[in-house]
Amino acid sequence: MARDVRFQECLPHTGVTVVSVEGEIDLATVPGLRARLAAAAREEGCECLVVDLAGVGFLDASGVGALVAAQRAMNARGGRLVLARPRPVVSRVLGILGLDRVFEIVPAPAAR
Repeated sequence: MARDVRFQECLPHTGVTVVSVEGEIDLATVPGLRARLAAAAREEGCECLVVDLAGVGFLDASGVGALVAAQRAMNARGGRLVLARPRPVVSRVLGILGLDRVFEIVPAPAAR
């Protein structure tokens, strides 16, 4: 179960909104995520919605559906959705579903 779904405007006045997600995204927690992503996609001036997945340890089909819905919402308004810093378990789910070729994904920087 997700410990927290945080929503924050990052980089004010740049058109970029960041939704940082922590915990497990599953059938029990996806309504909160879906609502946050929908609200962010409707934000005035949001041209790029970044979903920071660094804190997500589990992602099921309902979570994938929420990400797809957010991407469709952003595409409909001429914006873009970026998935940032997914953990290997999340990247694996996206890859198995072929969504690594659909979503714009920015990996975590390599450790030095």
